[in-house]
Amino acid sequence: MRLISSRLGFVCSLLLFLFVVATGQNSSSSEVVKLLPKTVNKFRAQAVRPLASLPNEIAPEDFGVRGAAEGTYVSPKSERYTVSIMTTQSQAGAYSLLTRAAAQMKNEPQPQVAKLSDVGIAGVVAPERVVFYKGNVFVSIAGKGTGSSENALTAFAREYAATLPEAENEIPVLIKHLPDWEKAQDRAVYAISLPVLQGAAGNQEVFEVINFNEGAEAVTASYDASRLVVVEYATPQIAADADARITARLQELRAQGQPIPSAYRRVGNYSVFVFNAPDETAAGQLIDGVKYEQSIQWLGENPLLWARAEKQHTQQAVSLIMGIARTIGFFVVAVLGIGIVVGGIFFLRRRAQQRAVEQVAYSDAGGMLRLNIDEMTGQTDPAKLLGTGKEKPVAQ
Repeated sequence: MRLISSRLGFVCSLLLFLFVVATGQNSSSSEVVKLLPKTVNKFRAQAVRPLASLPNEIAPEDFGVRGAAEGTYVSPKSERYTVSIMTTQSQAGAYSLLTRAAAQMKNEPQPQVAKLSDVGIAGVVAPERVVFYKGNVFVSIAGKGTGSSENALTAFAREYAATLPEAENEIPVLIKHLPDWEKAQDRAVYAISLPVLQGAAGNQEVFEVINFNEGAEAVTASYDASRLVVVEYATPQIAADADARITARLQELRAQGQPIPSAYRRVGNYSVFVFNAPDETAAGQLIDGVKYEQSIQWLGENPLLWARAEKQHTQQAVSLIMGIARTIGFFVVAVLGIGIVVGGIFFLRRRAQQRAVEQVAYSDAGGMLRLNIDEMTGQTDPAKLLGTGKEKPVAQ
């Protein structure tokens, strides 16, 4: 009898828990509806509703989804776009949804996916779909069957993104620590849960000892035939404990003859794996390309804050002085240059005038007026010369 009562109590508790979770999700989804405005430029919202279940078989716990909603927007020209949005517990969850959606779009039969940098924080566009994220909001906009161009779809996505709350314009830092991350981010998948990591990097048995409940986040990207996986932990202690579990698990798999990574190494707070590498050298070089930057957070007042402010002030003062010196030097050089050019032009002009005078007649007075005592200068107008005194006197 007690056994039946205990089982009945367990079932009732489970049903109550599921009811509370469903109620909370419906409440969150109702809040998400507020992110779908009545109008977006010339488009008007129709059929706006919260979503009780997530599309594309997305498990809420894998991305930390809080709620979801969907709405249809129609323009006066009968253009129709369907907007699906999900809010997550963190920006990392929304970015994880974006990378997952981008990977799916690239695996379509005829992928035509392009990166977007001016819609939300990051996004990608296909001929009939745009996905992006902004803060903890993931957005998918579909325009299938509308006959509208890709540019019109992107323009609508840009206008809708402007209606969302402002957020930090940065992707997760872990992405930037990948080798050649500017190119790798286009093929990377971000994960904040084990199922997402296994779906992107394969069901590797060594991943089973990674505890994402401790705040771990991971990223995976392909490099030719190799696949790189980087798992980040919140603290050095958690990273050390995870490294011990991974090392022990690798020893077990090796003893059992099971597949193991081509290389594994702990790099700071990261656990770095390489799979399917052609050799150990290539795997080691790939791990060497992972950048780890140590971050220090002070629990109290930063004792280096005053020294940092003084250094910054000194740098600004030096920069100001150098700027003034460069400005003065520029004007001095400009004035000297103008003087040289003007003086040179004046000199050449006077020289040309002097040569013109010398071509007319020889002068040893530098072209100035002189007496023609030696009769070396040609006389062009004899009427202007004084006579010899033998001329006839003028009649009175």
